Amino acid sequence: MGRPTALIVDFGGPVLVTPFELAEQHDPGSPIYQLLHGRGPLASAEQPDPDWVDLQAGLITERDYWDHRALEWAELGAGGGGSIREMIAHLYDPPRAGMVREGALALLHEARLAGHPIGVLTNDLRAFHSEEWIAQLHVLDDVDVLVDGSVEGHLKPHPRLYELMSERLGVAFDDMVFVDDQMTNVRGAEDLGITTVAFDVRHPEQSYDQLRDLLGLASTQEAG
Repeated sequence: MGRPTALIVDFGGPVLVTPFELAEQHDPGSPIYQLLHGRGPLASAEQPDPDWVDLQAGLITERDYWDHRALEWAELGAGGGGSIREMIAHLYDPPRAGMVREGALALLHEARLAGHPIGVLTNDLRAFHSEEWIAQLHVLDDVDVLVDGSVEGHLKPHPRLYELMSERLGVAFDDMVFVDDQMTNVRGAEDLGITTVAFDVRHPEQSYDQLRDLLGLASTQEAG
């Protein structure tokens, strides 16, 4: 098998910083800090996030996880009536500097210059964000194909999402390298023969350099 040629990225996590990271920027007394501090990928071994563990094991879906958090958010008195979209809007509106990872911008730019096809394969972009919000994130301007499960009728790790990316980008599964921060989605890609990188929120640059290595791009260490 040759080197992958197409870069396929999940959006929330590998490109957009996670709600858990944004919550850390809030006052410790705020509902959103109380809800998300030290949870998800930032949970410690001593204080694990049981729902997150179940999500990574494929026992619940990503929507289940965020449904649970949105209900807790409402119970903390933050309002929203248990709406995921309202909770996410509280964190992400308006779009601002620092929401898109600089390392992601650099990687996408390098891949584009090297002639690699680029796709974004996401589950919840339009489910969680408005069209106006999306339009203000110019990181998507140079992406060749965007496949959003929230408008396609299937969510990762359903095979149809990966198939749609293959069809629309015009590349075979074995020509792709796919990065995602959810292990269920990574496993779904691997089952189809797609090369994968499990994105590490705690060490994002290591994940970007793994992708560079797979695509034949210079790593940040080599560039330095």
